[in-house]
Amino acid sequence: MNLPYHFPNAHEEAYRRAQEFHQLSPTERWAEITALMAFGWAMVASSPNCTLIEQRMAEQEAESQRIQRELFHRHGR
Repeated sequence: MNLPYHFPNAHEEAYRRAQEFHQLSPTERWAEITALMAFGWAMVASSPNCTLIEQRMAEQEAESQRIQRELFHRHGR
């Protein structure tokens, strides 16, 4: 049965994009990463739930720091 639409295989698409990323220089990779981060922050800033999102991110950061302190306390010498 031939369907009128063809969707790319998600695994093949991810692999292709990863290969493209690996072909970039380290400077170009960082540019891509920082552009993605800037886009994410712009989405947060433009969200009607901006305050809630920022609050949740702050809570997650505090939890991450707590976990790191605990790990260093247990295993760091």
